[in-house]
Amino acid sequence: MRNKWYGQQPKHDESSFKLFFSVFTIIFLVMTMIIIQVLNSGIYGSVDKSLFEARDNINQYVDFQMSLPTMEELTWAILNEKEADNPQDERPKLKPNRYLAANIDVVLYDAKGKIINQMGYMAQPYDFPLDDSRLNVIEQEKILTYWGKEEYYRIITVPVGNLNYPEIAYASILVNTEQLEISNRRTVRVVISVMIFFWVVSLFASIYLAQRTRKPILESFERQKKFVENASHELRTPLTVLQNRLENLFRKPQATILESSESIAASLDEVRNMRLLTTNLLNLARRDDGLTPELTTIQPEFFDTIFTNYQLVADENSKMFKGINRLEHAIRSDKTLLKQLLTILFDNAVKYTTDDGHIILTVSQVEKSLLVEVADNGVGISESDKIKVFDRFYRVDKARTRQTGGFGLGLSLAKQIVHSLGGTIKVRDNQPKGTVFEVKLPLQQMS
Repeated sequence: MRNKWYGQQPKHDESSFKLFFSVFTIIFLVMTMIIIQVLNSGIYGSVDKSLFEARDNINQYVDFQMSLPTMEELTWAILNEKEADNPQDERPKLKPNRYLAANIDVVLYDAKGKIINQMGYMAQPYDFPLDDSRLNVIEQEKILTYWGKEEYYRIITVPVGNLNYPEIAYASILVNTEQLEISNRRTVRVVISVMIFFWVVSLFASIYLAQRTRKPILESFERQKKFVENASHELRTPLTVLQNRLENLFRKPQATILESSESIAASLDEVRNMRLLTTNLLNLARRDDGLTPELTTIQPEFFDTIFTNYQLVADENSKMFKGINRLEHAIRSDKTLLKQLLTILFDNAVKYTTDDGHIILTVSQVEKSLLVEVADNGVGISESDKIKVFDRFYRVDKARTRQTGGFGLGLSLAKQIVHSLGGTIKVRDNQPKGTVFEVKLPLQQMS
């Protein structure tokens, strides 16, 4: 029965999308708030500075406001065409004051909150009530002006202790910010619109990133799933044979070892196959974990020794073997991995050549690479099989490799070894028939 867990696919897409989209949303919210705060600080910074300066010089503003002519005096002066600098005019003269700002209006109150100073025709705030609950705090408010229009003002209310005008208890300092507010609202709308646009873009970016993140996970999951299914399939056959042979022996308890030798031999063959399979699986798992090669100095004679051993194996299998060693200098590589790689390629050539087949293994140095070629005159590999020949558990001739004990793991393991050594492996046709496996490994610098 198929494992339920391996029949399912990991659902990382939705969780990855939520994670990316949440991160983008938080980023854009924080950016929007920061930008709006910076805008407000820049727009109202100079206004607030003027308000604090006016607060610190409130007595000058009080003196100025109280020295302004009343509406009756101003009307009388205009009707009688009196000049402001008439020496006979005994009214207080308006003198320039470096502490006063032209854009500031001041409303003066007595202790009961009644407005003391007279607001002229040009004064904007009209009948502004006193709020002494929040002194020395700048606030933004909408105020009805003398002309009946509501406009935004920045306001700070402060206590007053003026010796010249002891009846004045409080003063509200106001600056009209209607135009600044309009400009600020327009800018904020633009900023929010831009942020919403990019927030929508982040939605699609989150989907794209989630899919990109999910792709390698799915590929790894599919490889793992296929690997487990194939391993289970390969183990099923020897286990079935063992079970049948053991059940057969159990049914014949009186049989001698000689009479049961065939079943025992077949069982031992299957045990050897299972041992070889599990060894290859462990080797593949070690390669997947990213085994770091151990570089050592390898003399050219190392390959001559390997070729001598291969000659013995070829003779036992009625094959013709020729080892060609063209190395003249020592190289640096992983001796164990290199030997395992050569053995896999040689063993593969032995399996896929007929009796009296020819196998040629050549080792040479090409520029800064170690070139290994294993050529045979066997059955060859079709173009469609060449694409999959390095896949795990893939066999070109399943019936033949079953007889020779192959599991389709050797070439996959060879590819893993080549990649761990930073090289490449290719397969091509041999002429007039057969296959050539070509491996190029970068030579490490000699210390």
